[in-house]
Amino acid sequence: MNEILTTISLLNNAFSYIHSITQSPHDNQHHTYTLDCYEIYYLISGNVDYQVEEMTYSLNPGDLLIINNREMHRPYFTSDASYERILIFFTPEFCQHYQQMNYPILQYFERKKPGSFNRIPSKLVEQLSGYFTEIEEHNRNQQPASQVLIELTFIRLLIHLNELIATHLHTFELEGNYHAKIEHIVTYIHNHLYQQLTLQHIEEVFYMNRYYFSHLFKKVTGYSFKQYIIHKRIAKAIELLKLSIPPAEVCKMTGFEDYSNFYKAFKKITGVSPKGYS
Repeated sequence: MNEILTTISLLNNAFSYIHSITQSPHDNQHHTYTLDCYEIYYLISGNVDYQVEEMTYSLNPGDLLIINNREMHRPYFTSDASYERILIFFTPEFCQHYQQMNYPILQYFERKKPGSFNRIPSKLVEQLSGYFTEIEEHNRNQQPASQVLIELTFIRLLIHLNELIATHLHTFELEGNYHAKIEHIVTYIHNHLYQQLTLQHIEEVFYMNRYYFSHLFKKVTGYSFKQYIIHKRIAKAIELLKLSIPPAEVCKMTGFEDYSNFYKAFKKITGVSPKGYS
């Protein structure tokens, strides 16, 4: 059972804040996804391993994740303990007014590689938890200035978050379960999505037995090789559709063999057709 404790939406969902709790969570309640916005994830309680791209983070209550709009992610539960979290979703445009030439407020969301620099440990997040309380207090008060105060509190949270990351940047480099060979192959996949990608091709390019690679890839990333490629192609397709590129062209640009396969995969992952998304 999932209970929503607080929900806030500003500027037509350009900013969304959700505080919820789930009793007896299980993996089937969640799926792998990418979003067209950025996300801040704050774990309050629960036993969670959180996967972002090929990295898996074993989270402790109080940990925080930052996730950009190119990263596939999902939680896995190691027990049925009560699962409470706060999720903030926001578009880059929501922060555009605060973006300065000498202070790129979203730099740690925009410039990081997929699956890196995601986790901020609880000992640092202690300094940020008050912002969540403040946002919920402004929402409860329902004063004329409440929405403005929520926005400003969130911007203060981002600024403080930037300061923490800048000060402790070196401590984030080895977070999560890491495998250099798989990361190298994942980078190759990202750069060659438009080409035919098969296990045989990976074997030939990286001199790695396809059966061993297939097993290792699933172990490290949580996805089969085929599933991963499809999800990344759909994530890329979403980017291209936002540029008003026709769906038929997007299909070719993202490496799908035919439009029928592209349509089925897109509809399954996003819930809408390519034309409906664009």
